[in-house]
Amino acid sequence: MSMLWYKAWLETRVRFLICLGGITALCAWNVYQTDREITTIVSDAFYSSVLHARHELLVLMWVLAVNLIMMGGLLREKATGAASFTLALPVGRARMAGVRIAVGLIQMLVLIALPWIGMYLAGSAFGRTHSVSQVFFHAGLMAGGGVVYFAIALLAASVVDGEYTAPIAAFGVVLVIASTLSSPGTRTYNPLYFMMGSGFYNGRTALLAGPIPWAQIGIYALIAACLTWGSIKALQARDF
Repeated sequence: MSMLWYKAWLETRVRFLICLGGITALCAWNVYQTDREITTIVSDAFYSSVLHARHELLVLMWVLAVNLIMMGGLLREKATGAASFTLALPVGRARMAGVRIAVGLIQMLVLIALPWIGMYLAGSAFGRTHSVSQVFFHAGLMAGGGVVYFAIALLAASVVDGEYTAPIAAFGVVLVIASTLSSPGTRTYNPLYFMMGSGFYNGRTALLAGPIPWAQIGIYALIAACLTWGSIKALQARDF
C-alpha cells in the first residue's frame, strides 16, 4: 500500500512542486508589492480588497494547476507500455485509483493553504492585521467548489487517452461551465464564481459576509463524489 502512495507522489511531484512554488510566490509577491506601493493613508478595507483580488487570481491558477497535476494515471501508463507492470501489483484498480485520488486531494488542499498563508504573511508585513476568519472563509469556498474541478480533471484522465489530451479536455469543460453559467441568474450555481466568493463579497468592507454555505458545498461534494465514482468505474471497465 505504501508503495502505491509513493508511486502516486513520484508521478505528480514535479508538476505539484512547480505549481505550488510558482503560485505561492506570485500571489504573495503581488500582495506585498501592492501594499508596499501605497504611500497615503488608506482604510483597512483597501488591504482586504487586495487580498480578495489576489484570491481571485489564486482560484484561476489553482484550477489550471489541478488539471495539470491530475493528468496521467493508468491511461498514460498504457500509452507508454508501463500499465502491465502496475496492474501486476497485488491490488485492485479501485485501490490504485483511491490512492491517487487521496494524494491528489491532499495536494489540492496544500495548493489552497500555502498560497493563502503566503498572502496573509505578505499582507501583514506592513502592520495590517487581517482577519483569520476571512482567510478560512475564502479557503473554504475554494475547497468547496474546487472539488468539482478536481473530479472533472480526474474523470478526464480516466476516460481520455493521451497524457496532454486529458487536461485539455478537462479545461475545455471548465470553460464551458464558466461560459454557460455566467449570466446573473445562473452564476450562483457556477463553481468558479462560488470559489471566488463573489456572491459573498461586500464592496464597502471588502470582506466576505454571510454564513458559510454548507448546503451548496454539500451539493458540490456530492457532484464530485459521483464524478469520482464514474472515474473509478471507467478504469475498472477499461481493457488494458
